[in-house]
Amino acid sequence: MPTGISAVLVFAVGGYAVYDRFIKEDSGIAACKAMSEDKQIDGSPKDSDAGDDDLSEAEYREARKIFEDSRHDKIREHGTALMDLLWRVQQMPEDDGGALAFIGPMGTHVSGLQTACADEGFIIKLDS
Repeated sequence: MPTGISAVLVFAVGGYAVYDRFIKEDSGIAACKAMSEDKQIDGSPKDSDAGDDDLSEAEYREARKIFEDSRHDKIREHGTALMDLLWRVQQMPEDDGGALAFIGPMGTHVSGLQTACADEGFIIKLDS
């Protein structure tokens, strides 16, 4: 490969790495910011008229990916676990008392996500 082309390639790859790591907003931080502003984790406004809080599988995967792609370990850990728990509970039959088994882990990950977001400067309330 000619030297000029390899230099351009190295510069392009290095430039993208810097952009992706340091300039582009982290998806987990963006979610924390959105929740601190009482928005949905993707930054869109909450729909106050929505009566159905159930997620489709595509919405679950999209929400989980927001946390999964975070560079912040605790946001990634608690956010993905929380999405997984919510999805699992949602899949249970309504008359099944098995959802009670998830109260402990749910509290752990809600609290963990609140703390992880607060550590990054975003105070969130997940009780509404």
